[in-house]
Amino acid sequence: MARMYPRELPRHVLDNPKLSSEVRVYECMRDKLPGDYNCYYSRSWHEADRDGAEFDGEADFIIAHAEHGLLFLEVKGGRVSCREANGQWLSEDRDGFKFRIKNPLSQARSSKHHFLKRLNASRALSGRFVRARHGAILPGSARPRRALAPDAPLEIIAFGDNMKTLDRWIVRRMTEGDDHRESALGLDGLRALEKLLASHFELRAHIGISLADDAKTIERLTAEQSWILDSLADNKEMAISGGAGSGKTVLAVEKATRSAADGRLTLLTCYNAPLAAHLRTICQGNEGLVVASFHALCRALAQKAGVELPSDGDQSVFDHLLPEALVEAVSNNPDLGFDTVIIDEGQDFRDSWLHALRLTINDPETGGFYVFYDDNQRLFSPEKGFIDALPASSIALTRNLRNTRRIYALMAKWYQGRRSIPAGPEGEPVGTMACRNGEMALARLNERISQMLNSGQVAPGQIAVLSGTGDALTALGERIAGKPTCRADDVRPDHIVLDTVRRFKGLSRPCIFLIGIEGLTDPELIYVATSRANVLLELIGTAEDIARLKQEVAAAGP
Repeated sequence: MARMYPRELPRHVLDNPKLSSEVRVYECMRDKLPGDYNCYYSRSWHEADRDGAEFDGEADFIIAHAEHGLLFLEVKGGRVSCREANGQWLSEDRDGFKFRIKNPLSQARSSKHHFLKRLNASRALSGRFVRARHGAILPGSARPRRALAPDAPLEIIAFGDNMKTLDRWIVRRMTEGDDHRESALGLDGLRALEKLLASHFELRAHIGISLADDAKTIERLTAEQSWILDSLADNKEMAISGGAGSGKTVLAVEKATRSAADGRLTLLTCYNAPLAAHLRTICQGNEGLVVASFHALCRALAQKAGVELPSDGDQSVFDHLLPEALVEAVSNNPDLGFDTVIIDEGQDFRDSWLHALRLTINDPETGGFYVFYDDNQRLFSPEKGFIDALPASSIALTRNLRNTRRIYALMAKWYQGRRSIPAGPEGEPVGTMACRNGEMALARLNERISQMLNSGQVAPGQIAVLSGTGDALTALGERIAGKPTCRADDVRPDHIVLDTVRRFKGLSRPCIFLIGIEGLTDPELIYVATSRANVLLELIGTAEDIARLKQEVAAAGP
C-alpha cells in the first residue's frame, strides 16, 4: 500500500458527490501502488511574480518515488470535451448537465513547475535536475483514438479504460522515457517534499483574542443561571451545591442584591478574606447589603455591641471565641441582626459557625438562610452536618461555566463530588513549562508574562500568579515582568495578583500561572489550584510535578 497524505480522506470529501472521481483515484493509489510510493492529495499553492501578480493553484495528486521522481496529476470526472471555437474544456455529468472546467494538463503542468521551483529554492535538490512528469486522469471518459491536442498526447492521460490498472499506468508514466540529464529524487528529496507538502505546525494562540471570545461566552453562560433563583424564591432555607465554576458565587451575589433591593437587611459572607474583598467590590452601591468575611463580621458586630474580645490569641479565638461573640452581640443588640443571610463557599464553615450565623436572623419565620457550597472542597472544615440538615436545592448546579473545556478536563481529574458538565468554550491547551529548579521556573515565568504583556495580549489585571509554597512568593518579590504585584485581598487593575493557592480560593482570573507546584500535594488543593483560570492555565515546575498534577507519566528530563 502506498503512503497516503492524508492517511484517510475527511468526511466532507467522502460525502461530496462532485469529488467521487478523486475519491476513487485516491483509493486505487492507496490499495494498489507499492509501499515505496508517497501520494499527496489536494495540495494547494500560491505564488507571486516579480511584478506582484499573484497566482493560485492546486494539484489533485502528487506522487513521489525516491528513484522514479515526481508525477503531478489532475482528475476530471464526467464525460470530458473541449470546444473547438474557444478551447473551453467541459465536463458532462450523468444527467446531461455540462460544466466549465480548467484544462487539467495545464493545471498539472503549472503545479509541476511551481513545486519544482519551491524545492530548488529550498536547495533541497542541490541543483539536481529531478525527473518530473505531469498528466491527467479522466475516469468518466473513454479512451479516444487520437491525441486530444498537441500538448495532450494519449500517453500522458489515463481514461476510464485504465482505471482497473491505474497503478500500472502511474508506474509506466513515471518510468518511461530516458533523459540522461534527469536525476532521481532521492531520500533527501522525499523528505524535503514531505516537509513542503505535509509539514505540521502549531502556532501559539494569541491569548488576547481567546480572552475576549471565551470571556464573552463564559459571561453569557453564567448570566443564564439567574433563572434558578426564581425557582427558589419560596424557599426560606436552602443549601445549593455545585462544583468549581458552576456559578455559585454569581448566584449568591444575585440572591443578595435581590434581597437587599426588596428592602431586607442582607448579609453576604464567606470564610476567605480575599473573596470577601472581591464580593464587596462587585456589590458596591447596594443599600442594605452587608458584605464581610465571617471572622471580620464577628469582630465588627462584637465591637458595636460592646462585647470584649482578645486582641490576639491562638486558634481557639477563631474557632470559638469570635463566633460566640457574634451570638452575644446580636442577643444584646437585636438591631444588629439580618433579614437574610447568604453564605458563599459554605463548605469552609464549621457547623458551630453556621449555627451562629443563623442566630443573627431577626425573625426565624420570615428570615432567609442560604448556603452555597462545593461538596468537593474541604480545605478548612471537615464538618457538614449543618449543611446536610438544610433543605437541599432540587436544582443542582451541574454545568461548569467558568472554565474552558480544556481547563475543566484537568481540574475534573481532582474532583470527587457530583460530576458537572463542561459548558464553556473549548479553549487553549493547558500550558506547561518544565524547569529543573525553582530559579529557572521564576525566570521562565517572567519571560512568558513579559512576552504576553509586551505583545498587548493581556493586561496585568487579567493575570494571577499562584503558588503552592510561600518560598516562591518571597523569591518573586514585588514585581513580575516589570509590573507591580498585589495580594488577592487588595486587587488593583494595573497589578498582577501574586498569592497562595489557598488564599485565592473562591476567586478566578482569565490567566493563571501556577508555581511552587511541588507544594501542591493535597488533592483538594490541587482541585482549587487548577480551577481558578477562566481561559489560560499554565503549570511551571519540574517535569515530574507537572505530570503529577496532570496525572500523566513524566517525560524523561534533559
